Amino acid sequence: MLNCTETSRAKKTAGLAVTYRAAPGNMYGTCPNSCTLKPNVTTGNKIDREYEKAVRESVPKNGVAFLFTHFMPDFWAEKNTGDKNQCVFNYSAVTPNMAANAMSFGTAAVTVVQHDYWDRYRNKNKKTLQADCGTRGVRCPDETTGIGCARCGNGKPLCARPNRDYFIVFTAHGPSKKLAGENATPGGCYAGMGNVAIHWRNLSKRNTPEISDAEKHRAFVKTLRPGSILRPHIAGDIGLQK
Repeated sequence: MLNCTETSRAKKTAGLAVTYRAAPGNMYGTCPNSCTLKPNVTTGNKIDREYEKAVRESVPKNGVAFLFTHFMPDFWAEKNTGDKNQCVFNYSAVTPNMAANAMSFGTAAVTVVQHDYWDRYRNKNKKTLQADCGTRGVRCPDETTGIGCARCGNGKPLCARPNRDYFIVFTAHGPSKKLAGENATPGGCYAGMGNVAIHWRNLSKRNTPEISDAEKHRAFVKTLRPGSILRPHIAGDIGLQK
């Protein structure tokens, strides 16, 4: 179940082409159980290889594409190659140290820290952190500047850079933010409540389409303007729908 939007109106992703993905009857059904942000366990532990390939190979002409996935890189069909015609996969690691470990193997990575993480430094505008191994984590620029994804990196967002030597850090946000980054209690997905959840849940209730998510994604990307920035599944993941 895929919903495609040519131009996002959300504050952070304004101007980007975005999609939302859900399984029939379960908005979390494409997400793996390794995601600690899910409030409930699902059966989505296998990657949809057809969809993974479609997303990897579909990039707007002269543009960029990037996504976040909780599926561990060992399970991906292939790693990021740096090819400008490939979507950049970012591994959503549970902790900064796990993100740093992924980076040591050449995998672009991101992580989430608790909602009050930066306040502990008495500096709400602090922009970096270091994992135990010394690898640097760079805070999402939008959090301190409001720049948005479209203007991040002068049109090439940090998350769309496959060969960077730092991981990206997001601060837990959304109605369930107190659970995100804490990891002991399931929950905290920013898309699990609020306006995003309304649209995501409604998507899961639609009738199963006649074409696959992979086919729909490929067709959608072909309609995008040259130079577009694409972020697949603002909510959802690359899992086989269950």
